This record gives sequence, C-alpha cells and structure tokens, in this order.
Amino acid sequence: MTKKNPTSGIYLDAGLGKASQKRYQKRRMALAKKIGHLSIIFGLENGPGGQNPWTYLDTRIYQEPLFIYLTGINQLNTILLLDPKSKKTKEILFLSPKNPNLEFWEGIRFGTGTNEDLEFIRKITGIKEIYPIDQWEAVLTKRIKAYGKNSKLGLLWHEKLTEPPKIIKDSNFEAKEKILILFEKNKWNKNHIANIAKTQWELRLPLDATDIKNTRIANIKTANAFKSLLQNIHLMKNEAQARGFLDGCMQMQSSYGLSFPTIAASGENATVLHYTKNDDPFHKDDLILMDFGTRWYSMHADISRTFPVKGIFNPLQKILYQIALEANLLVEKSAKAGLTIKTLNEICWGFIEQELKNRFIDAGGKMSLRYKKNPHGVSHLMGEQEHDGDPFGEYKNEPMQPGWLISNEPGIYGDFKIKLNGKTYDQAIGIRVEDNLLIQNKHCKNLSTGCPKTIKDLESIMAFGKKKNNSIQI
Repeated sequence: MTKKNPTSGIYLDAGLGKASQKRYQKRRMALAKKIGHLSIIFGLENGPGGQNPWTYLDTRIYQEPLFIYLTGINQLNTILLLDPKSKKTKEILFLSPKNPNLEFWEGIRFGTGTNEDLEFIRKITGIKEIYPIDQWEAVLTKRIKAYGKNSKLGLLWHEKLTEPPKIIKDSNFEAKEKILILFEKNKWNKNHIANIAKTQWELRLPLDATDIKNTRIANIKTANAFKSLLQNIHLMKNEAQARGFLDGCMQMQSSYGLSFPTIAASGENATVLHYTKNDDPFHKDDLILMDFGTRWYSMHADISRTFPVKGIFNPLQKILYQIALEANLLVEKSAKAGLTIKTLNEICWGFIEQELKNRFIDAGGKMSLRYKKNPHGVSHLMGEQEHDGDPFGEYKNEPMQPGWLISNEPGIYGDFKIKLNGKTYDQAIGIRVEDNLLIQNKHCKNLSTGCPKTIKDLESIMAFGKKKNNSIQI
C-alpha cells in the first residue's frame, strides 16, 4: 500500500523528498547574497474566496511565486525574512498559530505552537527559526534599528517607472503598503525600500534540472490528455463537453491543478484570443481551438492545438493551418540563447504575413484579419508562473538565457474566403499552435513534442477514435 503524504498540499518537494530542503535553502542563500541586505518576502494572504466569498471554487492554494520558489510552502499567511548580515539568524519563517479547528475543516497546516509543532516544520522544510506571524513587524523593526536608519530593506513588487508609474496591484503591492505604514510609523526613509523584482527574476527564470524535469512531465501528461480528447471528440456536441473532458483527463493525472482555465473555442469563437464562454454547440465544419495545460508540482505546460470537429481539415483550413504550423516550426528552429523574443516575433509574423500572400491571396483568396499587424506575442516566459518574468514584458527585448522556458504560439485569426477545385469556402477561422521551448546555447528543446500537431497526426488519431467507437458518458 502506498504511504500517504499528509503535507503534499502544503509543501511542494518537487519530487525530491528530503533533498528538497537543500534545494530551497540554496535558493534562499543565493537570493540573500545577491541582494546583500535585509529582505522580507510575503506569501499569499488570501486564497480562493478569501476576499470575495462568492468566488470560492476550489480549496487549492496557488502561492506567491517567489515564496514558493524559496520555500516550497504552499499555504496562506506566511512571511520569510532573509538577513545575510546576521551572524546568528539569517532566515526566519513566520507562520500563523496552529489551529486544530481549521485543520478539522481543511486538513493539516504548518503552524506555531508546541515544540513538537516547530520540530515538525523544521523536519519538513529545513528552516530552523520559526516565529508566530504576529511578530514579523516587531522582529523586522528590531533588525532595521540595529542596522541603522540608512539600512536598506529588500521587498518584491511589480512597478514600471514611467510617468505615471504602472503598478500591478497584487498581493505584493498589498505587502508594500504594509511596509510603507511601518516606515512612516518609525519615520524611516521610504527610499530605502529596495525593489528585488529584477534580482529574483535573474535567479529563478533559468530553470534548474528539477524544474525542467517537472515541466517535461507536465507536458507529457497534458499531451496524453489531448490524445484522449482527439479519440473521443466525435462523441461530443459542444465546447463545454470538450473542455470538461480535457480538464478531467488532465486532473486525473495531476493533483496540482490546471495551468490556467482551459479555452475551448469553436468556429468564429476561436478568433477571440482569451475566449471564456466555452458553451457553444459545434457545427460540422468548425475548427476548434483549445488552449490548455496542467501543472506538475509548481511547473506548467501551456499548449494550444487546433483541429477539425469532424476529423478532417477542409482545403481552406489546410492552407491556413499549415502556415501557422510552419511558423511554429520556424520559431522552434530559430530560438536559442542570445536571441530576443522581439526577434522571434519578427521572424514569426513576417513569415505568416508573407505566406498568407503567397498561398492564399495569390491563389485568389480574400481575407479580413481580426488584428492590424500582430495579434499577440509569439512567446512569453514560463516558470513558477505560467506567464512569468516582469509583467510589463520588458524581458522580450533582452537576450534569452540558457534555461529560459518560453511559449511558441503563432496564430491566425480572421475571415477567409476562397474558391478551390470549384467549391467556395467562406469561414471565420482562428488557429493557434503552441509548444513550450527550453532555450539552450545553440538551439532549443521542444518539451511539447509528444502532443500531436501535424495535419496527418491529428486526422489519424481522430480517425482511430472513430474506428474504436469509444464510449463516454456525457
């Protein structure tokens, strides 16, 4: 009988077991050394429905990405203090008190209390100094005063220094507000609060071997779910059924949740980039665009595939799909360290624009795209967040580094009409083909290779499913 792991929901060991302690400790030491002064990192304070109870849909907590990167701890009301200058205590974890009533309702939680409770936390996490969370302000105040009024405090928040500044008002913003109140109360200089955003991204965006392994597993599980969908799509009548089936297949393989809400957009709906309705019926000539992925520990897969509901692409769909697919392959061939995502964008959209002219317009086709030039970026960074890196996208102008994980998602969205072999085809079509690429020095590795995307493979798997006549209850 497989032994149960009571802490799997509140501590993500990334599959390393006890060895995860050293991994997280190494990350904390590296960040503290790079910053060079006192820093404080706040975990998530409110979970699903915490501020708006009517939004409560799932008890799963998705921790603040830097906090999970440094500790593996996946529960609410957590704070980490890093102090590289201290000769005694270089890291302190603050937690809520042990709460038996909460655990009766929601299961085991790390919490301060008895020596036995503290030893349990130390054994799992490897963090030695653990204080009640209501002491964080007093401890931080004491340390700042000890270092003098000119000492710096590192803190994470997301802000672009434009006029006016652009600020992401997330949990990190709320943490900064608390620190500002503390500084005002003590009449400290708020200019001594240093933003550690760039520093922490430099450390955590290049994935280590464990993260790469877990991302690969997430992609494999996501691909397996998609293959099951292809074999059963002939039994489905609408977007909700396709989405529900795919989500179920992914969640059966992973307890860590989905990377993001799945998109199932058929026909004209696929021209809406972040389509959310997911409830329309299929029409026999529809293409269906699905954007989906599952997590494995704290890593993600993010895959998009487009395929015909009836199992066979019509001639118009083939032309457009092949252009998008070849753009995907061209980006994969081009991506490597030293190149920028901005350059990948130019390669991708320049190719699509030229090939639409060569293969569609010059063949007598007429089109009206749903965008002016580029519908979206061909790539975004991935890591602890499914969309990682600075939220303002400035990383897209920086040379890519070995170990970066990026998406590769060319798309075509618009209204198309053409006469082929005596028959006129006139459709609103959205197509996206997305993989996950691991950047290397001279090339990249496609971690999504197991997910079928050629016309031949997609049609073959759907035909096999029809032949088997799979039976699902809907």
